[in-house]
Amino acid sequence: MKQLGILLFACTLVVSIDAHAQPQAPNENLDPNFIFHPNNLMRNSEDLSAIYGVMAQYYEGVELGKADLLKTVFHTEWQMRDTGTPDEATLHIADKNNFVNMVRDHGPYPGYASERVFAHVGMANDNLAFVRINKAPSRSSTCFYLYKLNQGWTIMDKLWVPVREAAKLAPTSESYHAVEMLLHTYFEALAVADTQVLSDMLHPEWDSKTIDREGKLSTVSKAALLQNPKTKQIDFTQLLSIDLYHDKLAIVRIDIPSQNSTSFITIFKIDGNWIITNERRTTN
Repeated sequence: MKQLGILLFACTLVVSIDAHAQPQAPNENLDPNFIFHPNNLMRNSEDLSAIYGVMAQYYEGVELGKADLLKTVFHTEWQMRDTGTPDEATLHIADKNNFVNMVRDHGPYPGYASERVFAHVGMANDNLAFVRINKAPSRSSTCFYLYKLNQGWTIMDKLWVPVREAAKLAPTSESYHAVEMLLHTYFEALAVADTQVLSDMLHPEWDSKTIDREGKLSTVSKAALLQNPKTKQIDFTQLLSIDLYHDKLAIVRIDIPSQNSTSFITIFKIDGNWIITNERRTTN
């Protein structure tokens, strides 16, 4: 708990302690869209602080066995996805009730939050965030998607894979290529409404969650997508990033300026095959 408090305090310092970085009173001559506009700086720092706080509550809830605390930071549709299954042959999915009840029944998990650090926080349209937490001793990473809804920032997804043996930690160029090809096939299939291809490449529990500029959240299941799959052909490669974790999990960020949208696509290697398991999207 002491280490978690130190971590949260250090993160708070990053966004708040430097007096020279404090937002000043808005200058009426400044364009409100400027990234350096004081209102934008204040909003961004408040969002980062809130995200750090929500994640700290998550780790406190598990570390100390506070199941009710987890209920407050998880969205009602929260899910955990991982391949911690025999031979990593299937995708394990736990919902909010499963996870909260597990913590309640088990009690505290001593050391769960120890030596975990914020490795990355990625924001999109001020209402969708991707967070990566690293734990150096185990060489592991845990990934989260958060949405900013009426009640504030809430955790929607948790993603992780078992750590690979030390001799094979580095992701391979073949894996990056396989993920890129999968993405090309995915968007081509959407453009021509090829339901068979889409059905084969999407996990049975695939879903897409989109938040718009008004903060409205909508969900599309795999069955619903296959009923109406056709979308406009787009060039998604201009602003594309792929992060690989232990050669088993890919987190893809796609920014499409022409549509003012950002998508995070999750791709797991399941039973040796790369499969798209969900998409988290924001439009502005």
